[in-house]
Amino acid sequence: MRRLPPLNALQIFETVARYGSFTRAAEHLCLTQGAVSRQILTLEQYYGLPLFRRSSKGLTLTAEGEQLLPAVRDGFGRIEEASQRLTRQRTELALKVPTCVMRWMLPRIMRFQNEHPDLQIQITTTWGHEVDFQAEPFDAAIIYGSSPGADVHAVPLFDEYLTPVCTPELLSRRPLVKADDLAHQTLLHPTRDHADWRLWLARAGAKKVDADLGPTFESLDLAATAAMQGFGVAITDRTLVREDVETRRLVMPFDLAVPTGSRYYFVYPECVAQQKKVQLFSEWIGQDRATP
Repeated sequence: MRRLPPLNALQIFETVARYGSFTRAAEHLCLTQGAVSRQILTLEQYYGLPLFRRSSKGLTLTAEGEQLLPAVRDGFGRIEEASQRLTRQRTELALKVPTCVMRWMLPRIMRFQNEHPDLQIQITTTWGHEVDFQAEPFDAAIIYGSSPGADVHAVPLFDEYLTPVCTPELLSRRPLVKADDLAHQTLLHPTRDHADWRLWLARAGAKKVDADLGPTFESLDLAATAAMQGFGVAITDRTLVREDVETRRLVMPFDLAVPTGSRYYFVYPECVAQQKKVQLFSEWIGQDRATP
């Protein structure tokens, strides 16, 4: 059987080390200074060595205390993380979503919430398109790439097809009949390498358009938002802006939509696969996925 030190004393040790004072630690813990001192003494007796140096200037950790503190903080941090996972297991789904897909995802999440008010969705947005379930505290995520990767359950959502978009007003001022007409427009780029515009222009056979020109944004969503404000023509995924096109906030001046070979997925790890909340949302989003 493992013989562990008193866990309450370890928690008080971490608090004293953080504040560097028995008095301040006692105030934080709502204990008397004497109670805090006794817990530290109990811990020092357990190890048979001092953990703090007492002086007129206050408390400092001994070499042994310095050695113990990171392990205590790591241990309590892991317990706290596991506890958070367990307490939200039934009623809260922690979901990581790339910022670029939020304009597509948000109305679906709101519909899901209306249908399932007892299950709350906690959304964390990110500029990235990946997730590490071992290091990040999420139940599930929306990711983007050519494959969902290994060791996850995946629901394909939609394939990426790139096409230019702009406002109807901009199009009426400067009609876009052929791809080379884009030479007279400001190109809005969602990637630093301008690869999305380069791909579309090459497939469209444009010879007179300089893909090096135009401002760069951090995501497809931001580029589309800039286009919606009339700043130029953005290259974006047709599914992500479908609702904006249906409401005429944006138009697609060309019929050509170029597949990139990448796709958006809803993914979750094996460790939560049997949880009802994950199964419920996974089935729901799978039924609600986009059509080409």
